[in-house]
Amino acid sequence: MLGQLRVALLVYVLGSPVAGAATSLAISTAGTLTGTWRHARDGRVSLWLLATVGAPSAAAAFVAARWAGHVDARALKAAIAVVLLLTGAGMLRRRPEPTGPSAHVPSRTFAVLAEVVVGAVLGAISGLVGLLLGSLRLPAMIRYAGVPPPVAVGTNMAIGAVTGLSAGVATFLEGQVDLTAFAVVTPLTLLGANLGARRTGSLDPASLRRWIAAVLLLSAALMLGELGLELYGQG
Repeated sequence: MLGQLRVALLVYVLGSPVAGAATSLAISTAGTLTGTWRHARDGRVSLWLLATVGAPSAAAAFVAARWAGHVDARALKAAIAVVLLLTGAGMLRRRPEPTGPSAHVPSRTFAVLAEVVVGAVLGAISGLVGLLLGSLRLPAMIRYAGVPPPVAVGTNMAIGAVTGLSAGVATFLEGQVDLTAFAVVTPLTLLGANLGARRTGSLDPASLRRWIAAVLLLSAALMLGELGLELYGQG
């Protein structure tokens, strides 16, 4: 969820939705690669889901990231704002994460097709808005794919890593990543993640979630408000 905060801040600091999304995605990828290695070493990555969800996600993210630079900046900013708005609203009314698979078990063919489609759709969105969207994949893997939570966490991070790496290559090729911001923010992100992990037990998750949701909703409102003023001024 901190990725949403980072992309909102970078869009404003860098003054460009494309550069903000691309730089945020590159920073997120650096963090997930470290975590993925640890999960893979401990056997918590499903190679099957990495193939059926991760591969199409990475391919779609690459194409979308290469295409993002040709999208109207206002449209891209609106897309980012909508994702932030939906994420913030979802966090305020968040239900408990599923701890086990759903009672309904779909056919294997349908399940594989769904995995590929979901991977491609989320990957394309990731490449455009600069978010890895792991919070959307994780509950789906537990509930519908029947993956044990520890493996779901590791696999989700691995899918995020390959998605971000693929999109990151595309954004670097397009020259969309702000290298100065990447060099400054990435070490701070990794350090903050390490310190945050140590203090996880001392923080109230519900209060933290509400504060982050409020910031996301405010950021989305500001972005949409600015876009509205721009359109009104041109009218």
